[in-house]
Amino acid sequence: MHKLPPILNRRQNNRRVEDLFKKIDEYFNKFVEYFGMVLLVLMTIIVSWVVFTRYFLGKTPAWGEESALLCMVWFGFLSIALGVRDDTHIAIQVIDKFLTPAQERFLVILKRILIFAFSVFMIVEGFNMSKVATKNYMPGLKLNSSFLYIPVTLGGIAMVYYTITSFIKDKTREETI
Repeated sequence: MHKLPPILNRRQNNRRVEDLFKKIDEYFNKFVEYFGMVLLVLMTIIVSWVVFTRYFLGKTPAWGEESALLCMVWFGFLSIALGVRDDTHIAIQVIDKFLTPAQERFLVILKRILIFAFSVFMIVEGFNMSKVATKNYMPGLKLNSSFLYIPVTLGGIAMVYYTITSFIKDKTREETI
């Protein structure tokens, strides 16, 4: 019996795709987590500086509150996406005790479909809000106001990604069982 060429070896190709998927997932997760950490630290430093200058120097920097708000919005939408990834959002678990495993599985799938639909809505409407906001500027930062709405779109994209990966991970888990 002869060996199949690598391009036709399905198992080997599946392994490569799986490895590529794991690498992309790992890098995407690290990027979102580290970017969120940087935003949280930056927001803490900015708010501390604004409080210090307001109470001890009697003057508040014009850019302080707006930049803290910008960090907070970006951090908030990244955190929502991470909550989707880790499945740590608020849920009513009292009902779960009365459901069969098949019904539970159905609810999990329904939940993910609803999250996916809402994420697509966030992408579309976040993009529309960003377009409308391009006409305005934040006076303290002299930055386009669309930077306040871009996180809605990016958070939606991250949520779509995490929802799709949760389906893929469940599928691969079922295949290994």
